[in-house]
Amino acid sequence: MSEPKNSFRDYISKEELQDLKKPNNVLAWYLLLKNWVMAVALLSLVAVYPNIFTVIFSIVLLGGVQMAMGAFLHDCSHRAMFSNQKLNDVLGHWLGGMPVLVPMSFYRPYHFAHHTAKTEDEDPDVQNIKNYPVTKSSMARKVMRDLSGLSGLKSTIGIFLYVLTGRIGNSGAMGIKKDKAISRSEIMKTSFVNYRDAFFLHGAILLLLAQLGHLELYGLWWAAMIFAQPLILRVRQIGEHGAMPELFHEDVRLTTRTTLALWWEKFLFGPNFINYHHEHHLAATIPSYNLPKLNNMLQKRGYFDGYEQALVKGGYMEVLRIASSKAA
Repeated sequence: MSEPKNSFRDYISKEELQDLKKPNNVLAWYLLLKNWVMAVALLSLVAVYPNIFTVIFSIVLLGGVQMAMGAFLHDCSHRAMFSNQKLNDVLGHWLGGMPVLVPMSFYRPYHFAHHTAKTEDEDPDVQNIKNYPVTKSSMARKVMRDLSGLSGLKSTIGIFLYVLTGRIGNSGAMGIKKDKAISRSEIMKTSFVNYRDAFFLHGAILLLLAQLGHLELYGLWWAAMIFAQPLILRVRQIGEHGAMPELFHEDVRLTTRTTLALWWEKFLFGPNFINYHHEHHLAATIPSYNLPKLNNMLQKRGYFDGYEQALVKGGYMEVLRIASSKAA
């Protein structure tokens, strides 16, 4: 077998790459509406059939909806969802970020730091994945922390103290690492804007639910944030960069993984094509709905040959097996 080529550009022509980067507004609107329709449908299910089974079912899938909204924010932060850049900024902030209390003004520089990082100190996300693989018992403890709400409470505190205020913090606190100190006036200004937007959106949702006579349904959203989303987020993060041969390397095949999700996993861990993370790191401005096409092209042309760790075909359960394979 011949030596593998060094760059994915050797497998994709300039014309094909430009075609993949073209936004499709119809698909973008579809993904946005799908997220919100699913949220409404799950809340409606509990309103019509209020019992323990529908509550648990809705909380779990709402965690997936929250992941999907985060994925929408992610694509809009790259200005890769809509052809109109204002739509990316406005809809990404209000209908992707604010439902999960992550403003665009926070997420864009935070995520940009992840893409441009060359060392551990530069990457705000590295703490989430650098210790994998772990032992099975360690993984079990992490899962229990997530399901018990401990991880969710910690991340919620991080959101209110760091994300919405713009204060300096690490990935555990969800703050942005910065070289210079942030003044008190900057923190106050950022806090005012972000808390204002959060209260506006969530207040509007509360008023609507109150008018419908189902104010209690709002609690499901927070139950999903605290008890469902942490585990979903953990699995997604492991799927992207966990238990790879390298943390940082010029060859993305050694640092970043795509997971071909099973049909049911797409509702939780890989909504809005976010599971095609390897392809995203190859060309961050390709809209997520075009990443499966790029993946198919690369597979057929032998890009992943010899780099099977960069493409897991067995779904996220296979990823968890890899991530918990360390000997006790």
